[in-house]
Amino acid sequence: MRAIVLFFLAVACLSIGITTYFALGFTVIESFLVTIVALLASFVFIEALFRRRTETYLVNQTESIARQLSNVAKTSEMLSDQVSFLSGLNMKDRTDNLEADVSVLGTVVRQLAEAVAEMEEAQAAGVTGSNKNSADDRYKGDEDSGRGGGFEFVDNGPVVPIEAVQHALANNEIEQFLQPIVSLPQRRTLGYELMPKLRTDDGVLHEAEDFLHYEDNTGTIAELEQLLIRQAANIVHRANITGDPTNLFVPISLALLRDKENCSTMAGLLASNRAVSASLMLTLSEATFDSLNASDKKSLAELVRAGAGICLDNVRSLRLTFQAMSERGVKFVKADAQAFINNPLDFTDFHRADLADYVERFGIGLIMDNVTSEDHVLELLDDKIPYAQGKHIAQPSPVRPDLASEKSSKRSATR
Repeated sequence: MRAIVLFFLAVACLSIGITTYFALGFTVIESFLVTIVALLASFVFIEALFRRRTETYLVNQTESIARQLSNVAKTSEMLSDQVSFLSGLNMKDRTDNLEADVSVLGTVVRQLAEAVAEMEEAQAAGVTGSNKNSADDRYKGDEDSGRGGGFEFVDNGPVVPIEAVQHALANNEIEQFLQPIVSLPQRRTLGYELMPKLRTDDGVLHEAEDFLHYEDNTGTIAELEQLLIRQAANIVHRANITGDPTNLFVPISLALLRDKENCSTMAGLLASNRAVSASLMLTLSEATFDSLNASDKKSLAELVRAGAGICLDNVRSLRLTFQAMSERGVKFVKADAQAFINNPLDFTDFHRADLADYVERFGIGLIMDNVTSEDHVLELLDDKIPYAQGKHIAQPSPVRPDLASEKSSKRSATR
């Protein structure tokens, strides 16, 4: 393009020189000089024009490159942020959860396949009727409770007369024992279960289930359970002072929950000292927890809002709605270790090794009670059970004197 312009420019300058020679009468030298001057002037003008256009083009290209570099810098910054975010993610936990889900799903599918195979074999052998009868016997207790699971705890009811309980309460004769609950495999102490015991005139030391589960109208059991919570709070408080904080599991029953005055008093006491109430676990049997009416649930929710947790004891099955239980304040569930080891299918449809991880996802700890031998401990370790309790772990022992509450003052305070 530039060569064509210069060619036509030279032709035009030559035409000027010819015109001056023939039309204006210039000499040949003068016409040649005019042609050279015109050619030089035109060349300078055209070069300046081309230079200006080139500079403008370069400026535009430079601005375009600058904009592109700015976009690249922003993109790099975004990528850097994404890389930082991804590097900060704990992919191991997510992978572990995914592996646990896949493992649980695989276990359920395998058990389903085995159940279908057993049904087909039973039908082929003509023993469907007998299998049905055995299944009915196995889950007879489940129909009464309205859900799956097969371990049934026999409760013969209290054997100590209510008058004897009133006498012991009036004379501060309720003895307090503590049994540790430990974590596996380190066997570090998670907390202690408070076990009130009553010694009658014949010298027999009765366990809590012999006298705590009355449904009386005298308010004795509610007053006794209120005293237990006060003593437990006092033990936790003194343990915190001595630098040895611990959790304390305190048994309660329907008697306290249905005594609105005492229950409200306890809720106020717990709410006033969150440091203590956070370490208190109110222990109810699963049967009691399932039998709560709307008013009982309201009383229990008041205690939970005050800071206390809930522990379900004597769990007959682990086929539970753990999400709903967690929302109601359940922190721990306790099952019988011997029954779980001997008949795991009566407790759950999951593989035994996957059960504790599944329960833990809902913020609930699984405690196996009644551990009576080292073989039980080894079995629980294989099943990754996090907590254990029982006579083999440690026998119940009286409360240490430095942690024991001043019963007389506490007794008077409850009146």
